[in-house]
Amino acid sequence: MPTLLPDDPASAVAEIDLGALRDNLDALRRRAAGLDVVAVVKADAYGHGAVPVSRFLRAEGVERFAVATLEEALALRASGLDASILVFAAPIPAQVERYVRAGLELTVTSPEVAEAVCAAALHAGPVRAHVKIDTGMGRIGLAPDDAVGTVRRLERAPGVELAGLWTHFASSDEPQDPWNREQWRRFREVIRKLGGAPAPIHAANSGGLLCNPVATDPAEVSAVRLGIALYGLYDPSEAVAELRPAMRLVSRLTQVKTVPSGTPISYGRTWTATRETRIGTVSIGYADGYRRSLSNRAEVGVLGARCPVAGRVCMDMVMVDLGPDGQGVPAGVGDEVVLFGPGGPSPFEVARWAGTITYEVVCGITGRVERRVLPAR
Repeated sequence: MPTLLPDDPASAVAEIDLGALRDNLDALRRRAAGLDVVAVVKADAYGHGAVPVSRFLRAEGVERFAVATLEEALALRASGLDASILVFAAPIPAQVERYVRAGLELTVTSPEVAEAVCAAALHAGPVRAHVKIDTGMGRIGLAPDDAVGTVRRLERAPGVELAGLWTHFASSDEPQDPWNREQWRRFREVIRKLGGAPAPIHAANSGGLLCNPVATDPAEVSAVRLGIALYGLYDPSEAVAELRPAMRLVSRLTQVKTVPSGTPISYGRTWTATRETRIGTVSIGYADGYRRSLSNRAEVGVLGARCPVAGRVCMDMVMVDLGPDGQGVPAGVGDEVVLFGPGGPSPFEVARWAGTITYEVVCGITGRVERRVLPAR
């Protein structure tokens, strides 16, 4: 049965397949070979819905989660998530007590943050801190030369628990890139100077797990951070075969009309009918996260067939060429259109047409699109 029936009030729906999510988790756990799994649910679980995804993963035995911002972590706590939650972002020192009150794990990214953590631990309660070392990503974190002194400061501070030591690879999904080895060398050098790992170690994200085994040796690390692969959206040429996308994006036709040859379609008249054909208007646009760069490039699924996008993607509508009357796709108003997922193109195809990555395809689906969670079977 189609997701959207003619009397359904939703204009577009993103289906979230919990069965795919569970299968992906199981496959990645097997690959992780005993390492702890940190489920990354930042950016609303990569557009899939952080609350339902986190609840489901918690029921599947995941005990550790990570998000990008304090606001994301507080929202998960408010939803009742009782697991460990690490916030990746560099905390503002004045906000450290909010982390403590919510029982969150924070990232120490500078000596200044370390001092704020030590101060908060004295009067706000115990603080669980992960020290981030910038070994070559260039975003946030302590320079290797500053890391040892900062770790020692935290170790001495009353009420501070050193919960992790971590880094992030700039080219984790490119195993032949020598920068991976250099970052790993810098990271291990810090650990050597500390006299061994003073806390649990985690370095690999999805790309690290699937393509960079140096960062997933159980003798060296204790956990792996799973983001994009958990949602089945890692490049299939590099991923384990079991991974499958957990999101399917659908909408419906709101108008179908036959136009003569020579008829221009949409803004700028960038597409013109070369024959008499039926044009379907789909209720979705770039305000829903269906990118404007897909104009005249993408295809959609209609009644099991592929139909090209005709003309520019608008804010709220997309036009597709259904083919000549009697020879094309016999679709009508109310029929379902698959923007990506089973019955249409894959999110990998959509990313290539848009000139981007699957992360942007799913993270860009806006709140105007209803999420519908499909139970795992």
